[in-house]
Amino acid sequence: MKNSFHLFLIVLISVVGISEVCAQELKLSGLQEKIESLVPPAVNDTTPGLVIGVVHNGELIFKKGYGMANLSYGIPNNTEMIYNLGSVSKQFLGYAFAMLQAEGKLNVDDPVGKYLDDWPEFDQEVTIRHLLTHTSGYREAYTISNLAGRIVEVDRLSREECLEVVRRQPELEFEPGSRYSYNSTAWVILAEILEEATGQSADEWVKVQIFDPLGMDHTYIESFVGEVMPNAAESYFHDPNRGYGNSKSNRAIFGAADICSSIDDMSLWLAHFQTQVVGNEAIMNDFLTPYTLTDGTNSEYGFGIQNRIHKGLKLYSHTGGHESFATQLRYYPEHDLGIITVSNYGGRGWIPTNQIAEYVLEEFMTFPEEVEHKPFKISSKVLKRYAGLYISPTRNSTNELELKNDTLTIWGGTQLIPISENRFYSNTWGGQFELIEVKGQPTQLIIHGDSKSSYTKVEDWTPSKADLEAYVSDYYSAEIEAIYHMVIKDDQLVIEHRWLGEMALTPVTKDLFRSDWGMFVEFTRSPSGKILGFNLSSGRTLNVFFKRRE
Repeated sequence: MKNSFHLFLIVLISVVGISEVCAQELKLSGLQEKIESLVPPAVNDTTPGLVIGVVHNGELIFKKGYGMANLSYGIPNNTEMIYNLGSVSKQFLGYAFAMLQAEGKLNVDDPVGKYLDDWPEFDQEVTIRHLLTHTSGYREAYTISNLAGRIVEVDRLSREECLEVVRRQPELEFEPGSRYSYNSTAWVILAEILEEATGQSADEWVKVQIFDPLGMDHTYIESFVGEVMPNAAESYFHDPNRGYGNSKSNRAIFGAADICSSIDDMSLWLAHFQTQVVGNEAIMNDFLTPYTLTDGTNSEYGFGIQNRIHKGLKLYSHTGGHESFATQLRYYPEHDLGIITVSNYGGRGWIPTNQIAEYVLEEFMTFPEEVEHKPFKISSKVLKRYAGLYISPTRNSTNELELKNDTLTIWGGTQLIPISENRFYSNTWGGQFELIEVKGQPTQLIIHGDSKSSYTKVEDWTPSKADLEAYVSDYYSAEIEAIYHMVIKDDQLVIEHRWLGEMALTPVTKDLFRSDWGMFVEFTRSPSGKILGFNLSSGRTLNVFFKRRE
């Protein structure tokens, strides 16, 4: 009797467990209505728009185009047309390297210089793995090109010029493996390495070894700027004064981007995450495993693809932008659900794919509960002490805390609500803000979100006319072979360049300025105080030095 009772309990528990699992299903009813509620209002039957596909268990369960693929000939967007994927292209080359490693054709922990002639050696070794995971410390060619006066969408940028950027780089921007810094130049270098390792062009290798076996017959790799491809959509921007225009590319350098594909073909790629028609589980694991930085931080990035958690579910994802194409790819392996969308209208055709996933996977996701924080009162004296401008350790980004009506704000108006003497939260953003004060040291701002970032408070500085005049001179960068003229216009320091035009500078703190292009200029001085030059930094490039000319 006792054994029978135990058997009954086991069966009961099993049935209950199965019932609970069965009760949790993908929410597919109303999917089209949900998607169409998210289509931007700027998209209609007379504008450019987007295409979108939802893949489940290897099948396209939803696919549709919105808006026009070609305004000149009135051709609507549809999922069989091809669109430039931008940086979503990186994952194909990343998977290629996982395959080549499995075949013994190369080792991703080999130094880059093993495969390339006339390649610079720096103080620290840079490996193929560093290139694949955006942790190399190499310069970013697109930024450097712009600084030199070569404008994206106007001037051509060749593969050799991208490689030359690293050859001319005086030192690494950071120790390899210590930071994640998105870098498309690395992928140009990877294409060169693949060709050296296989004796075959990178685009041909990827086509033969990946596209063809997967049946991706309508996926192409752009081999030169302006190449005509069958059934290709155009991309557009809109100027309120001049109307629509075609965005143009200044490069066709496979590796970083330049794959054109359809939603139908991309569904085959998403299905491959489960089927592994090409390669095997070990190769897929190498491809997907995120890199761990030297301080132990998970970079959440594998070989050309993000690997992170979205509301409790594993997510592989990437975005891409090229010309006015804007691409998103999401894949949830635990439920074999993929979402791929491409806008040919830039940001105007951007659709929040995370909300599509949260609709379909609602039963499986963990939505954080609203946390009720007890009211905490901080004196206005302390809040005034916290207010001010804070700069990142790399001195290329800032955050400002402003005091408005006895409330600290950030990002142009987001209120910081105190929960302790030095910690705040936002009721419109999920993270928290921490202020750390140590006697004799500048205040630290720590922003706790999906990752942690720190900023240091800087002293306010309003330069006098004499202060500004001390900077006036010509400055030359041997690295990018460019001359910048530092002048004063309307009591403001301004950089002039022959092709770039004018770049106004706003003081941040002594000797540090922020440009209206989002770049930072920091002047260097000798021990006696003489201005020697300046370092120019942007979001992706650090410390391009310009020497003062006497």
